[in-house]
Amino acid sequence: MMEKKNYAAENLAWGAILLAGAYWYFSSEKDHSPADKPSAAVAIEREEAECAANLDCWASKWQIRAGSDCQEPIQRLAKNNFEWTDSWAEPKLPRALWLNQSQKTVTYVGDKIKFQNGFGAWSIHTYECDYDPTTRTVLSVRVKPGQL
Repeated sequence: MMEKKNYAAENLAWGAILLAGAYWYFSSEKDHSPADKPSAAVAIEREEAECAANLDCWASKWQIRAGSDCQEPIQRLAKNNFEWTDSWAEPKLPRALWLNQSQKTVTYVGDKIKFQNGFGAWSIHTYECDYDPTTRTVLSVRVKPGQL
């Protein structure tokens, strides 16, 4: 008569060997040496400082967030109705200027909104949003009739 073999114990042993090998492979000293961590953090800080000194880099890094944060304050400036004219793939704030470079604040500018006057006529407006990316704060917003 054939003897029944216990595969559970054998599978458990192979599973333990596999886990030990994976642990050894992914936690080896050469890949995760503590000396590399400070240099990586320094490199990230240096990269951030270089980006903050360049308007194109800094403004584009925060463009989507600023568009989201500035949208409602701009809308509140409408006396009647408003309508955004940008597409879903188009940024609301396509242009940027330094408000204060040392404080890393940016003025974003766009013209993708129409405001309705009291007679029901629509006119395109240009808007500006002074924004502090480090605190995610809208400092001020302005609108005026016309396009860029």
